[in-house]
Amino acid sequence: MKIISLKSLKHRELDSLRLREPSPSPEIQKTVSGILERVRREGHAAVLDYARRFDGLKGPLRVSEAELRREAGKTTPAVRTALRKAIANVRKFHLRQRESSWSFKGRHGETLGQIIRPLDRVGVYVPGGAGAYPSTLIMNTVPAQVAGVPEVAVITPCARGLNSAVAYAAMELGIQEIYRVGGAQAVALLAFGTDKVRRVDKIVGPGNVYAALAKKEVFGVVDIDMIAGPSEVLVLFDESADPDWVAADLLSQAEHGSGYEAVVGVTTSKQAAQWVAACVKAQVEGSLKRELLEKALERYGRIFVVPDWDLGCSIANALAPEHLEVMTKSPRSLLPGLHNAGAIFLGPYSSEPVGDYFAGPNHVLPTNGSARFFSPLGVYDFYKRTSLIEYTQKGLRREGKWIAALADAEGFIHHAAAVRKRL
Repeated sequence: MKIISLKSLKHRELDSLRLREPSPSPEIQKTVSGILERVRREGHAAVLDYARRFDGLKGPLRVSEAELRREAGKTTPAVRTALRKAIANVRKFHLRQRESSWSFKGRHGETLGQIIRPLDRVGVYVPGGAGAYPSTLIMNTVPAQVAGVPEVAVITPCARGLNSAVAYAAMELGIQEIYRVGGAQAVALLAFGTDKVRRVDKIVGPGNVYAALAKKEVFGVVDIDMIAGPSEVLVLFDESADPDWVAADLLSQAEHGSGYEAVVGVTTSKQAAQWVAACVKAQVEGSLKRELLEKALERYGRIFVVPDWDLGCSIANALAPEHLEVMTKSPRSLLPGLHNAGAIFLGPYSSEPVGDYFAGPNHVLPTNGSARFFSPLGVYDFYKRTSLIEYTQKGLRREGKWIAALADAEGFIHHAAAVRKRL
């Protein structure tokens, strides 16, 4: 990894990290728009055509209950136990995020409040092309269920067969509606609906570039969680940290495979930087994913040496990483200065995979600097909020003239008239 000494936030290397996400080509954008338009126009037949051409679908689109049970039965006892424990931890954490309707009485007897209701139907995209991701299914489904969403439909490119761990997680979560389709056509299926599949209210979960662009285009027809970019980790470390552990955590993000992952270390010790760089080199050379890791590290693998932790924390806040680890002698002492991150992992035993799979907080996190203004996926993302306004005759008579005055000030004469007729 390249080691760079930094004295301020003004440096081209920081700029390149902030601007690293690749822009989809015009050809890909055109392809996605065409797929969405055709599915909107032709419905289920178009989805089936695309699923056969792009996903290799040969059988039915929907996974049968028999197949779900058969594939789930192939999981090992260790994986089953791990999945059950992970689901329990994620549910326990998200139960604390539940919201309730509320109201209060105003000074003139009026009732004001907010009605909190769950969405009716949600679609979960579970990637399946390059691997299997039961954790994605868990992290996207559990908060929806905690919110009270009654229907969850899953889309996943699994034409060659549903992954056994995904199948077991689906059964544990009570999910029976799964469609073996991915990419833009999968997003279109749930966004627009067909004569065989009801449309959803929201689509969540990561996908390939086609799925990400499709989610962006259908936003407004349905809600979406976010536009996820390449994964990223930033580790703050000093000489007290085990360099082999720091290196392992950095590589845990570099292995995602796009080549655009940000893998960043920040330290106040040049010696510690050299130790970690040496450990990274050794681990990469011994890895089965060496070529993939080297590609990511060459592009966006950096260790910054800073004069103090004030600048170190400022770098973290400027990059606003998806995952932020603190492996220093006193990690909690840095916490007040860390404002922008999807998730913060404190101490040597809080490795990023602990949060990815098991601890309980959601692993669907803002990427590419969006942690400056965005939050992890949570129960709150599966509610719709309706304002409640119930004025009394007394209340309107007391305040109606002010309401009408504001309407007049904006030039809306009929707004004003609607109030004055009641006075």
